Amino acid sequence: MRRFHRRRPAIYRAVSSVISVILLLCVTVILIAVVATFRFNLPTSSPHVWYTASGNESEQAWGDPTDCTNTSIYAACDPLPAVFVSVTSFTPSYISLSQLVLVFICNGTELMNGTLKALEVVPGSGANPGSGSPVLKSCGTWSWGSGQGTTGTYFNRLLYYQQKTPGIPGIQQGDILVVYSHPKLDFADRSGHNPDDDYHGAPLWCFTVQNACTLYLDYISGKQTSLVFSLSLYQLSGV
Repeated sequence: MRRFHRRRPAIYRAVSSVISVILLLCVTVILIAVVATFRFNLPTSSPHVWYTASGNESEQAWGDPTDCTNTSIYAACDPLPAVFVSVTSFTPSYISLSQLVLVFICNGTELMNGTLKALEVVPGSGANPGSGSPVLKSCGTWSWGSGQGTTGTYFNRLLYYQQKTPGIPGIQQGDILVVYSHPKLDFADRSGHNPDDDYHGAPLWCFTVQNACTLYLDYISGKQTSLVFSLSLYQLSGV
């Protein structure tokens, strides 16, 4: 005996397919809406800065009035040994100095921390860092000179950032980071302190002991920090 099965009319099958498509679209729209409510913090792309670092340089002691003579507006200062870190190129084409933070780690502790914008000095202008400028902290248990220096001394007795064109808000090719080396024991300042009295430059052993003193340049974007480069002062002696 044959059994006959009733087939659904084609119109019902078409309606079922349409309903399935509509339901699928609704689910897709809901999923997109849910995903859109989430914010994913992707890693910040660090800019790149290329440089040359050279020791055996010399720079006037712009940061210490005891080593300088003001002649009207401009100053004349005693020369100190130094290291020059010169910017040769960078990407992207614009990097704000306010987003580049220089950290000096000395003898296992943070000696200085400040943006390149805050560390800018115009040599010979006779201008001193203003209130709120970065100050020197500590270099482990090491003390400068005869110990007369005090913590809270402004950054420019240790280092400063010199722009090729002062006042430009971004980094430029030809900008120089000047890092002083602490003078030898026979150096006397214009006030008669011998050896020199305080925080003049990085300790000499920074340049002879591996990883004793390192400069870190960080890029700050919102709450994220990325390393641009690090530079050990080892074998970059400025004396």
